[in-house]
This record gives sequence, C-alpha cells and structure tokens, in this order.
Amino acid sequence: MERMGGIENDKRYCIVLKDFTTCGRKVLRGSLGYFNRLKHEEMSATVERFKQVVKLPPGNYKVIGKEEAELLVDIQDLSHRYELFKNEPLFRSISKVQINDVVQLVQRSSKNNKMVGIVKNIENTLRKKELDLYGTLFQVSLMEDNRPSRKKGDQCVKVNAGEIIQVSNTEVEPFVLADAKNGSTQLFEDPSQNISISSRRKGMEQSNEVPKSFVSSASIPDHGQDSSKHISKALTQISSDPFEGCENPALEVGSMVEVQLRNNRVYGVIRWIGIPERMVRRMAGIELDYELKTGSDGTFEKRRYFDCEKNKALFIQLRDCKPDARFLTYELKNVSTTPINEPEKMIADEHTMEEDVPPVREDEVQQLMEGRMKGIQGHYNSCYLDSTIFSLFTFSSVLDGILHKPGGHDEKIQRILREDIVNPLRTTGFVNAEKVMKLRKLLGCDTFVSAEKDPEEFINVLLHEVLAVDPLLKIRSGEKIQESNCYQIILDKDDTVKVPTVQFLLERSFLCCDLKFEEIPSCLLVQMPRFGKQFKMFTEIMPSLELDITDLLNNSLRQCFICGVVAEYECAQCLLDPMLSPGAIKQYCDTCNSQVHSHKGRKDHQFRKFPSPINVCVKAPFPRHKMELFAVLCIETSHYVSFVKYGSSKNSWLFFDSMADRIDEENIPEITVCPQIGDYLMISEEMLAYTNLRQLDGYAKRLFCDAYMCMYWSPRMCLYK
Repeated sequence: MERMGGIENDKRYCIVLKDFTTCGRKVLRGSLGYFNRLKHEEMSATVERFKQVVKLPPGNYKVIGKEEAELLVDIQDLSHRYELFKNEPLFRSISKVQINDVVQLVQRSSKNNKMVGIVKNIENTLRKKELDLYGTLFQVSLMEDNRPSRKKGDQCVKVNAGEIIQVSNTEVEPFVLADAKNGSTQLFEDPSQNISISSRRKGMEQSNEVPKSFVSSASIPDHGQDSSKHISKALTQISSDPFEGCENPALEVGSMVEVQLRNNRVYGVIRWIGIPERMVRRMAGIELDYELKTGSDGTFEKRRYFDCEKNKALFIQLRDCKPDARFLTYELKNVSTTPINEPEKMIADEHTMEEDVPPVREDEVQQLMEGRMKGIQGHYNSCYLDSTIFSLFTFSSVLDGILHKPGGHDEKIQRILREDIVNPLRTTGFVNAEKVMKLRKLLGCDTFVSAEKDPEEFINVLLHEVLAVDPLLKIRSGEKIQESNCYQIILDKDDTVKVPTVQFLLERSFLCCDLKFEEIPSCLLVQMPRFGKQFKMFTEIMPSLELDITDLLNNSLRQCFICGVVAEYECAQCLLDPMLSPGAIKQYCDTCNSQVHSHKGRKDHQFRKFPSPINVCVKAPFPRHKMELFAVLCIETSHYVSFVKYGSSKNSWLFFDSMADRIDEENIPEITVCPQIGDYLMISEEMLAYTNLRQLDGYAKRLFCDAYMCMYWSPRMCLYK
C-alpha cells in the first residue's frame, strides 16, 4: 500500500545463495538485490551490478532486512560476504554491535598483529550504493599493548562488517514480569520493534556497561594462539560501571534515566519508586519516551502507581536504571567543530564573527547543514535553548532586529548571541556547546546553566529582561492592552474535536477569552494547550501552514459570515452551533445578525458589536492578513527537538536534535532533511478526520503528537519591524 503524499514504500532486500545464469549472464552468490514484484509465485528483483530486472529461482535467495543489507553492501568480495552471512552467530553479533563493544579485526598487515579495539562510532558511508543503500562502517579505536590507547590522537580505523572476526556484545537481562493470571513470566519485547527511530542509528549513545564476556562465534577461524589471551586481557583493563549491580542514590522521582533492555537502550523519566506487593526489591515506574508493546499506562500487577499514555510505562528494578547519559554534567572540553564525514574546512571554534551573516539559503542546506555534528551542540539540559535559537535564527530573519537594536540591558549577551552563535551557525552550520554555555551563564539566573527550562521562559528572559526589546505581541482584553512574547492557547476541553488545527485553536481561544490583536505581529509564537510538559489537552494537533488572523484583529475591516459585506457584530456562541458552518468565526452585518439571532435556539446568544469603519465601500473579497509557519518545537517527556522550514518549497523541511547521539563525553547534534513533512502538512481537514496520524512515520508522529510551540511570521510586517 502506498503511503500518503507520494512517499515511497520501503524496499525488501534479499541475498543470492546460489550461482545462477539469466539472460546469458551469471549472478553470483552473495549478490544483494531488492524485490520488484511477485507474480504467479515468481520473484523478480533488481540485483547489484545488473542493469535489468532478473527472475530469482526458488531456493536461490533469502529475504533480509535493510540494516542487514547495509552491513553487507560494503563488503566487495562476494564470497567473503556470503561466508559472513552464513556464519549466523558472528553475523548476528556484528548486527548487535554498539558503542564501547570490543571487537577483533582481520589483520591488515604483519606489523600490526594485535587488531583488537573498542567501537567508538557507527556511521553510514557517504554515498548511497546502487541499491539505494548506505553502507555501515565501524570506527574502532585500537588498543596498544592490550590496553586502550591513551594518546591524544587515538589510533582509529574504519572497518566494514567483513573485517570483524570476533565481537563482545553487552547484554543486560530485561526485567521479568509475573503474569498475575496464570503465574507465567513474560519478558519485555525488544523495543526496536516498537521505537520509531532505529536504536543503532539514532540511539547510539555511550554505553557505560562493561562487556562481561567475549562472544566468540562458532566456526571463527583461528588467527593465532595468543589472540584470545590478548582479548581477554584487554577486557579486564576496562573500568567497570560505578552503578552496576547497585542502586544509584542520586536517582529519585523526576530523574531522567536510561535502561538497557536486551540489546537496545530506552529512555524516560522516573514517576514512582517503591516496593510493589509480592516484591522484595525496590522498583522504578518509568514513563518512556516511546511506546513499548508490553508497556502499560502506569499500572503494575493490576494496581495503578502513576498515570501516563498507554504502552509508555515500564516497571523495572531501580538498580537497573542509570542516569540518562545525554544530560549528565561534565566539564566542557575544547570540542573540534569539524563535522563527522563533512568538508574539512571549518572556522576555528574560538573565533567570533563580527560581520553580519544572512540566514542560510535553501540551496546551501544540503552541503552546509545536513548531517551529524550540525546545528547547535547540546549540553546538560540545553535542548530547550538549542531548539529555540536554531528555529528562530537559522533560516529566518524575522527576529534579526533584536541582534542589533541598541539600548538593551546587556549588550554583551546581545553580542554573544549575534557573533558567537547566530553568525557562526549561518556560516559553518555548527555551534559548539561551549559558546552556548557562555550565553546561559549570563542570563541572570543559575538555573539556566543546569536546570530544565521551557522555550517561552528563555524567550521572555532574553527579549524582555536582558535585551529590553519591544514585546512581540500586543493583545487587547476589554479596555486593557496586554504585552507578551508568546501566546498560550487557553480553552475548554471539547471531546468532539479530535485533531484540531492551530487555526481552530487560536480562534477558539481568542473568542473564549474575548481577545483581539491590537496590531499585526511580525512574529507569533503559539503554545499548544497543555499543562506542563506531560498533560496534553489533545493527543494530536495539526500545525496550520498558514494562520489567518484577519478576524482576530481589533479595528480591522471584517466581512459578514453570510452576505459578505462589512461586519459589525460577532458571536462566540454561534461558533459552537452545529447548524452553522463549523470552524469559521461567526461575524455579521446588522441585517444578518438580526436574522440569525431571531432563531429560537439563538435568542439567548450574547453577541457583541465591534467598531467598524463607517460608509466604507469595499468589494469582496476583503484583504486577508495571513502568517506563515516556519518552525515547530516538539517535546515528548523531557527532550525538545524542532522541525524547521528552510525554503519556499512545500517540502523544504528539516528535523533538528541537539542531542541525537553521544560519543564519549560529547553530545552529537544532527540535522535530517525530511521533505515528507510538507506532504503531511498539506492534508486537508476533511481527510484529517479519517487519517490515523500515529501510523505515519516517526517524524510525522513527533510533529503531530508532540507539538509544543508553533512559530509563525508575517512576510508583510517583518519589513517594518
């Protein structure tokens, strides 16, 4: 079945197990391919090194997953590739390799006969292969004298799966749940089947666990009598995890933690700690970042300990929980700003850029911004600030005025934001965490250095208390004008509304609170209706690509909902009337207002008259004031990320995560281009009612289910402010 918006189906891959001949050419065993069609029990596939589709004889191939194919595709020797695939224990171990696992490699030269090392990174090759696959490479830090190298420049090599001959896989036993009904036990399933982002690609954070045993696969060739001795000795040199086997006293309710389940790591927040009935050890109830098939809604053994969404609660022994390594504090080191597998020429990190730099152009994004070690590097709960700055300044100039406006309380902060963060970000595509820490230390409160904050709190402190710029919004409430930088949507819960748009929520909120914009804002930051980070009023929200604020403006020319002439009256109660067209604000001229409210069901409506121009002759359609969506901040449980529009095309969208990965002690930011977001945002409201947004890809699910703040700008007003 095709996905929406023209998004391609996932390819199904295979490996050839026997040589065969087709069209006068020989297809060698070990060749990879992907299926094209199935017809009358006959499989056809595109096979590497063949320009035409070939028919696969039954029994001559085996279906494999995409990640397995990416492990094999970089092995050029087809016979070697086939032998590795047939060696199931070894191939399975390699497919489960994570950072900090110990591996033994094929000897590359006679001078280096002790090829044992620690996996430091797992990455894709730069270019796709002909089968639309990226290869998989392992960056291995070699050991010297059977110990990890301690030199400043560690001896690292990049190898493919075919160069690994032994693997040490860390495996922590998952917690065993007792089935209350029949007394049987149940293991939590492998979360890789439930988490939308591949744990090996997107969750390769640093492992703190010690390989307990070296897994030597069956039928592994012997490369010398001393090999196993070297490996065994090397393993004993690695320091053990300080938290292993005992509870970490620093963990408490509210702590962000990570848990290793089988060969995958999951993340969440502790919501409960205690000893359940019929248990002897202290356990933690964790609200996970992602759904788990065998998770619960906060209940354990039929008893509720906390509330959360279905399938997002995990109960596990407290001693198996570790602090989330992505948010641990440490002393910042001088981090190289050279991106991984990106062009070498980068401006030195200690340099500032005094010359103003315009926002990144659409045609520069692929080369300058896309990939790992791109964007703003996260450090110790900085994701709220990283995502906000990246969204506001990278591709938009709507707030560039605050970077130069004189008269602020602290010109030093303004200069750091402009010259140390925004200008380098637009020029090199990367900002070191050290520069962001300089800004955090000057915001006037120590909690900005270490604590979790919200984007609106940072925005208010930066714009109002530090830079003292004019507020972004002026909103009239009765006779008073309120000033603010963000607008929090406030409205009553309506269970009949399943997936509201931001347009609907903003209009409903303004009508319920009797508010109007005193002037057209150049930048409108809209917070979704939720209480804190956890309790969302709506499980899914559709960000509106355009926000029409014409009917939300005070003293503006407005159009009668029925006949189209100049309107004079407005009725909030008519908005909820099922007999009238749903969604639109109900405003009327004098004649239509009398007719509508002569209905017996509307006689008690409290409509109000608003100021309107007298003797104005304007023909329909009236001019509309619209704002355009340029970014969406999202949060699920404890971590902010953002979707940002980087160009004029409907598909010019990217995803930014300042802590997408972790290598050693450094967080790795990553920018991923995701054009499918443009297709999702084009879904009509009619089609939206019949679409299960949770069945779309992982990016779409985060966008619709975790939206926290939608950012809009006015192309017209930004020229004047």
